[in-house]
Amino acid sequence: MKYFLAVFCGLLLLTMSGTFVGAATSEEVVQLVDQTSGDIAQNIYHTLAKINKGEHPYRNKDNPSLYAFVLDTDLNLIAHFKTSIVGRNQKGKPDVKGKLFRDEFLAVALKDGTGWVDYWFENPKTKKLAHKNTYVQLAKGSDGKDYIVCSGKYYDD
Repeated sequence: MKYFLAVFCGLLLLTMSGTFVGAATSEEVVQLVDQTSGDIAQNIYHTLAKINKGEHPYRNKDNPSLYAFVLDTDLNLIAHFKTSIVGRNQKGKPDVKGKLFRDEFLAVALKDGTGWVDYWFENPKTKKLAHKNTYVQLAKGSDGKDYIVCSGKYYDD
């Protein structure tokens, strides 16, 4: 009986393990931003379309809280899996604690080329407000324009 219970528990854990996804690591975030920046340099329009469709790898199929999004240097959101917010200008819009984090995305990208920005945002996996750390990178699109490519990780994942 103990053997069957052990086998059953093992199978149950194995079956359920696919539904529990670990938090994105800093390395995964940087890798996604680097890949997205490279793809934008190759073909801006194709890449933006895939981001807006929420396609993998731009929105990780196994971990929906790991996704890329893109702003132009006027802080217009030009690519995001939530297409209802694409096209909106983000300049001067704070998080719930008053931090102008998108303005900071631009400042960090223009000053250093890359960097990390902390703020509060809704986690798409948990649907709750969470502390987020986002990596930003200034990227040159195939159209010759500059873009800010972003991805982040939530501390509550």
